[in-house]
Amino acid sequence: MLLLMTLGTGIGTSDEDALSRLVRICSYAIHSYNPEQIIYFCSEESKNNIELVHTTLTEKYGSSPPSFSVCMLPDPNDFTGCFEVLYGVASLYHEEEMVIEASSGTREMITAAEIVSFLTRNPVSHVSGEKSGGIIIPGTERIREMVLFAAYDRLQLHRAIYAFNHNHFGSSLRLLSGIRGLPERDVYYSLFNAYWHWDKMDYEKAYSYLEHVPDLELLIPLNRKFLKKLLELERMDDSILNRKEQLRIRQQKYIYMLLDLLHNAKRRIDGERYDDALARLYRVVELISQVLLLSYGIDDNEEKIRLADLKKMLRKQDFSTYARKSDRNGIIRIGLRNKFLLLEDLGLKGAVNWYSSLQEYIMIRNDSILAHGLTPVSGDVTKNMWIKVRKIVTEACDGSGENLDELYVSSEFPIFESHRLE
Repeated sequence: MLLLMTLGTGIGTSDEDALSRLVRICSYAIHSYNPEQIIYFCSEESKNNIELVHTTLTEKYGSSPPSFSVCMLPDPNDFTGCFEVLYGVASLYHEEEMVIEASSGTREMITAAEIVSFLTRNPVSHVSGEKSGGIIIPGTERIREMVLFAAYDRLQLHRAIYAFNHNHFGSSLRLLSGIRGLPERDVYYSLFNAYWHWDKMDYEKAYSYLEHVPDLELLIPLNRKFLKKLLELERMDDSILNRKEQLRIRQQKYIYMLLDLLHNAKRRIDGERYDDALARLYRVVELISQVLLLSYGIDDNEEKIRLADLKKMLRKQDFSTYARKSDRNGIIRIGLRNKFLLLEDLGLKGAVNWYSSLQEYIMIRNDSILAHGLTPVSGDVTKNMWIKVRKIVTEACDGSGENLDELYVSSEFPIFESHRLE
């Protein structure tokens, strides 16, 4: 065991009395812990007291002094200097079993030792006893050891919540993993796991964590309901339904995912991950076209656009345009712009205008490093595209039968407030 010991000049009725009390207290602490090694933290004035402490240890307790080393504190009244030296040494020996003994020294030395104990999660000890005039009475000494883990855990929990609120879900989980004794740690661990998986769009895993956690925030029950419905739609889509019902379920599912992706993009904007955000916004625009095409019985996401399906829905001159785009099997493969043109040809007024209002952003996306180019995306571009896409979602999907505003709120991640923890 390693003992880090601050060593001062003592307190007493005289210099001789102060030194006697100091030696008695420090030798008692060393005898009590019986460390394999001691590192003393001394000033120029106090370093000569080490020999007296060792002499008393031998004469009074019959113990040989352990191996030791000395760290000099240039100014024992400078808290910052004391802290840096103590913290540096404690960090160097972080894998050792360690106690920080702070019975003597200046107020700055003792405070630094206690804070180092807190930050390194090592016990801090003081020799206590019955006192007269504020001075320990000889023969009443006892070790009083404090572990500050609860305070450290509370700090870690606040850090974890801060990380979560800033969308650093992996970091929030790593911070929680270092907490030992807080009863609410497991609740937050389940919550943070839920949203970590949700942010990766692993809805089933997210719901498995969120299903049984307490509602610490108003959005949690709404989030739970949103995920439950989305998973139900996934299962219904895979079940045997007639074609019309299947397309309706699929459209509903896409709307849920579209709104979730919109939030997902916003979280990446908040984290200044603009290329990631733009890529997700592009997928939202694709989903808008797919949701709208489903209203006409066309699913180009999980199926193909077939020329035969368009024949009864298009004017003759428009049909011939798409006929030229089809392959020998009658399958039409068209890009995003042409999907909005198809929607306009099918009779959806305004579809082309929606695409046109986004075209400059789509071109920037195509040149970005996550698409076909190497050009970084600026924050202003991504933020402006998000605003436009959000507006188009409201306009384009208004007739879907879903309450878009309600769903948008239900898919928003909660923000936890620190006062709930105090």
